[in-house]
Amino acid sequence: MGWFEEFKTMLETFPDCTTIIDVFGGSGLLAHQARRLRPDARVVWNDFDNYKERLARIPETNELKIKIAALLQEMGGGQKKKKIPPEIITSIKQVLRDHTQKFGYLDCITVSSWILFSGNYFKTWEEFEKEEKDFWYHCLLSAPYPTPDTYLNGLTVVREDWRVFFTDPVYDTNRTLFLLDPPYFFTDGYSYEGAMTYQDQSDLLDLMGSRNYCYFTNSNSALVFHIREFEGATRIIKKKAGISFSQKKLDEFMIYRHITMNQKEKELETECTRYARERGWLSIKLENTGHTGIPDRLYLKDGKAIFVEFKTPGSGRLSVFQSHWLERLTREQFTARTVWTMEEFKELIK
Repeated sequence: MGWFEEFKTMLETFPDCTTIIDVFGGSGLLAHQARRLRPDARVVWNDFDNYKERLARIPETNELKIKIAALLQEMGGGQKKKKIPPEIITSIKQVLRDHTQKFGYLDCITVSSWILFSGNYFKTWEEFEKEEKDFWYHCLLSAPYPTPDTYLNGLTVVREDWRVFFTDPVYDTNRTLFLLDPPYFFTDGYSYEGAMTYQDQSDLLDLMGSRNYCYFTNSNSALVFHIREFEGATRIIKKKAGISFSQKKLDEFMIYRHITMNQKEKELETECTRYARERGWLSIKLENTGHTGIPDRLYLKDGKAIFVEFKTPGSGRLSVFQSHWLERLTREQFTARTVWTMEEFKELIK
């Protein structure tokens, strides 16, 4: 587990995060390790692909594995990476049929990795039954899978569309860390309930821009390397293996950013909002909107709407996205301002 130390170091840079969300769930490995390393935090595993059931069925899957391994031994000593003969395919199908009838369940993704050529997956028993193509290959390792036992201990397990976590106000933006390991654009949907589209990835990049995140990637998703949401982020770089040193590429392993509102900014925002409310203004906190860089607050009174971005007195600077939003709102004839001091705010809403 070469990434473990880097992952541990990354988690230590988020001491104020009380919730950690493994947004794209997968096998739950990120959530499991986060729970081990940060027992002080609530760790949420989004088991969208229902991996929990696959874990619970490991004893049954191991039983099936033994039977199929015995059949594959008939292939000239069970040589791996060899095409499976038709007569053995027929026998394997019968074993799969019997297993499905007995338990009412078949871990199709796992079974596919045993007997289909790399990258091919079936999601239902019927696909195994009907398929006659020639990519049945012996890829099975005979060792049984270990029982997970305490693997899920301490995790909050949910099944939600990934966008929910960015829009649900129950997750405090400043105290939530999003672990993001989405499928690549070209990932075969057979191995996931829903593969990412270009629009999905665009939405994700927009949502993560104003949040604490750790984004896992590599050179296969090079499209995201120069996206502005990664400005100011820390990058962990790994060398990609190659035939020779000259062929090795930089392979980004994970990119993370810790965004916390400066305490002086918080104090200024709190003081100004109290002042506005005392004078009859309605104040709306603009967070979890899914729009990176939108101003901090909207103040409403007597048909007036004022957008305000609060900055550290004397030193706070606007990001590219914050400047974009202020300019866009101004073009639409709204009042949109950056406020550094209480005096500026009083003048703005007088």
